[in-house]
Amino acid sequence: MNSDFRILFADDEETFLYSTSELLRRAGYMCMCDSALDTNAARGLLQQHHYDLVIADLKMPGNHELQFARQLAQLSDGLSIILVTGHPSLSSAIESLELPVVAYLIKPFDFQELLAKVKTASERSRVRRVVELEITRLKEY
Repeated sequence: MNSDFRILFADDEETFLYSTSELLRRAGYMCMCDSALDTNAARGLLQQHHYDLVIADLKMPGNHELQFARQLAQLSDGLSIILVTGHPSLSSAIESLELPVVAYLIKPFDFQELLAKVKTASERSRVRRVVELEITRLKEY
């Protein structure tokens, strides 16, 4: 498990948010999964911490028409996003393709599917960090 990998999970369905966050922790993402009930809380956490992955609900306060996901793409280079929704639409699925979205999951989804997407994001993050470290090292020569 990548000990530097941090997840922010933002969803306004409190039971879903906390139970899924706990499942992620039990799957090995210990002390690296923060939770937010709306985009304002999520933005506050993003200002305090570095995250490698944001899992965000499409239909929560402050995320009108993928507004929050668009802001995430601008805030952090290399940040992966998993969008989850109980109200899928063709337009939101198509729009998400223009963002660094690694998955568009429809509730209720299988936890193993989410876990596989989180693992993929973790591996991408690890590779990105290695490349960034090597670029920095090469610039020093």
